[in-house]
Amino acid sequence: MNRDFRAWIDEVDALGLLKTVEGADWDEEIGAITDANSKRNKYTLLFDKVKDHPDGFRLLTGALLDSRRVALTLGLSPTLTDLELVTVLRERMATASQKSADYSPREVKDAPVLENSLDPVDMLKFPAPKYFEGDGGRYIGTAHAVMTRDPDSDWVNMGVYRMMVQDRNHLSILFEAVRHARFIVKKYWDAGKPCPVAVSFGHHPLALMFAGIEAPQGVSEMAYAGAVAEQAYDIIKGPVTGLPIPADSEMAIEGYIVNEPRPEGPFGELLGYYSIGTSIDCPVVNVEAVYHRNDPIMLGTCAGRPPHDYTYFRCPVRAALIWDILEKAGIQGIRGVWCHEIGYSRAFTVVSIKQMFAGHDRMAGHVASQCRPGAVAGRYVVVVDDDIDPTNLEDVIWAMCTRSDPGTGIDIISGTIGTPLDPIAPNDPDDDMLEYYSSRGIIYATKPFGKVLRGEFPKVVEAGREVREKVEKEWSEILMD
Repeated sequence: MNRDFRAWIDEVDALGLLKTVEGADWDEEIGAITDANSKRNKYTLLFDKVKDHPDGFRLLTGALLDSRRVALTLGLSPTLTDLELVTVLRERMATASQKSADYSPREVKDAPVLENSLDPVDMLKFPAPKYFEGDGGRYIGTAHAVMTRDPDSDWVNMGVYRMMVQDRNHLSILFEAVRHARFIVKKYWDAGKPCPVAVSFGHHPLALMFAGIEAPQGVSEMAYAGAVAEQAYDIIKGPVTGLPIPADSEMAIEGYIVNEPRPEGPFGELLGYYSIGTSIDCPVVNVEAVYHRNDPIMLGTCAGRPPHDYTYFRCPVRAALIWDILEKAGIQGIRGVWCHEIGYSRAFTVVSIKQMFAGHDRMAGHVASQCRPGAVAGRYVVVVDDDIDPTNLEDVIWAMCTRSDPGTGIDIISGTIGTPLDPIAPNDPDDDMLEYYSSRGIIYATKPFGKVLRGEFPKVVEAGREVREKVEKEWSEILMD
């Protein structure tokens, strides 16, 4: 596997999935194109000759819009289906924490990102878009990787925490409530110190995939990603902070996060709303150094009404995490898990099981709903039988409509973890982020177990397997997709 951003772009181009867009305006036009593309043709888009910016300062969106590009990112075959991708990810992620030490980042002495160093620092040189008209500013950090180090250990956290351009040498950064970097930064501030930070703004999409996933505390997301992809990260140490920067980074900064809040946002959230409808005061990054390759390519993305530009890649990863947790909890018979794009990968999770006893579906539904990857910004979990494809919304809705009795087939969990991004959150806007709560619905779209046990559930109306295979072959011109 060649973990190089430009080599990855060439692979995407070879699949016929890359389009170059020249002359787009950073002010809302890039956002409108990116959002429409994510709902239609789903190309990877390379924006060049962006209005008001130097030629060669480029921006790429639509990096991980389907299973083909996610598979390429992991060094896998782009022919894998959604559920096959989940299966591979589950197997690898199940042992990634234990193997992460074997895939610790490898330091190299030089990298193309050091080809240019801006002096003086000027963040306005780069094509950071204002994605939509309701945005509070230009967002350079949407698909980036933020590196911070726990002051009490050598643990380096890699996360995605949105960053808005304030001026030439200041960026604001937003930390949600239960995010590792939030607690790391607070340790520095409690000690009266600014928090060192390094940020990569363009890189192989593997960093994007795992910077925003709930890796266990104390495990470096960079090492975790290396273990899942079965190849350690090459990194350079930042000259200012000593923090790791991916060696294939196209553009990176170093600086310090200070407790000098400035207004940030609003910005379109993953749920598809401006849930935080006004600007809020957020910490600031004092940018001390800027590095970039010749003709750098920044990586960007934006939310909108789902599915949007970054919903897909989180679906197989989150599904794999939930599946692994279910099995580790001792729940047998799991045949598949999928987190749907229309629920922004978090709010609509489907678990397929082979029922073995009465209450089996309840066990699976409650664990899937309350485990960390299923609980954060969650809403609904649907449990279906093993004859239902959890990735197929038509199958799932049919099962809900024919196997779930609303009077007995829905459990409500109240007072569970919430998020200020939730547009119907019952909390006061002045509450601390840690105070937010919400409810969950678990829908049991499964056949009554007694009827399953006695073989009494009605047979599905469909052609037999041999006939289906025969007509699909002989009448392919009618039936082909």
